[in-house]
Amino acid sequence: MPARGRDYHPRVDRPDTRFTLLDAARIVARVSELDAKLDALCAHAIDATGATATVIYLFDPVANLLVPAAQAGLDPSMLADNGKISVDDPAELAALVVRERRPMSVEGAAAAHGFSGQSVEWQGLVALPLVAADEAGGEDAEGVLLAAFEGSPPDLASPENALTALADLSAVAIRQARLESALQERGEWIGRLASTDPLTGLANRVTFERMLELEIARATRQETQVSVLLFDVDGFAEINEKGGAQAGDEVLRHVAATLAGEVRLVDTVARMGPDEFGLIAPGGGGQVAGRRVRDALANRESVVGPISVGVGAVVYPIDGGSSEELLEAAARALAEAKRRGRGTVFAASGS
Repeated sequence: MPARGRDYHPRVDRPDTRFTLLDAARIVARVSELDAKLDALCAHAIDATGATATVIYLFDPVANLLVPAAQAGLDPSMLADNGKISVDDPAELAALVVRERRPMSVEGAAAAHGFSGQSVEWQGLVALPLVAADEAGGEDAEGVLLAAFEGSPPDLASPENALTALADLSAVAIRQARLESALQERGEWIGRLASTDPLTGLANRVTFERMLELEIARATRQETQVSVLLFDVDGFAEINEKGGAQAGDEVLRHVAATLAGEVRLVDTVARMGPDEFGLIAPGGGGQVAGRRVRDALANRESVVGPISVGVGAVVYPIDGGSSEELLEAAARALAEAKRRGRGTVFAASGS
């Protein structure tokens, strides 16, 4: 007899199919991990139908591969990366089932080599598509359930065929897992979108202010300083007038890239306004950082000449004891830098 799959518990008498399907439905509803669900469903398929071995393959539409995801009745070690199949042996049958989305069966003594390279003697082989409805009301092939039998395979047209019901439950489980994964990815994307500036890829003002609160709290505990700098692009209105919005956007991207390239990993940079950027730099060397960014920008050109910025720098706790006080002081320092002329770096505390 072939080895049973992981977590498979043999029974002396095959249970009533109705109870097996009830257990299977509970697994789909209550078990969280997809691998555990599919392994249990493969074992239930053996219990309910008397199959010798079962394998569930997931369909990868991009690579056009069927990848083994769960099994029962086989040595689990055989389900490895080299078990990926496409169009050979019983895999040919499985691939055809995925393409046509209809169940198929084969009868006759043979040795199936499609179960991840392990030979399994069978008289009948059944392949059922794992099909679930998509968001548009169509049907997606999520994979295929292969079941090998020592005798003739069951009648797939029978309304009491447990294998078809288990295939449907497997499809629902896979679809559910993929939807959950897609929702998680979308949530992460929305989170990134809410915290970043879409034009430059830098953090936005909301994120900047949150990070400033955290850095102030850290500096308070450690009795250290935090530098806060505001950058404003010189002559931005003239750039937009002469080159249009596209030229203005290009300048903003240049400034953002320079900021990101010149600061440390522990620093935070953000786009604070239409042509204004911010920098949070733990420590008291903010004025040096401002000059470094200003000098790096001197090598970049806009439609009206070299790109330059005015910089206002303040330090916690010298210039303010809260994030609001620091940002107000930085705005005043920036205004003074702009008053003094293009490319000026002005530090409120003179540090």
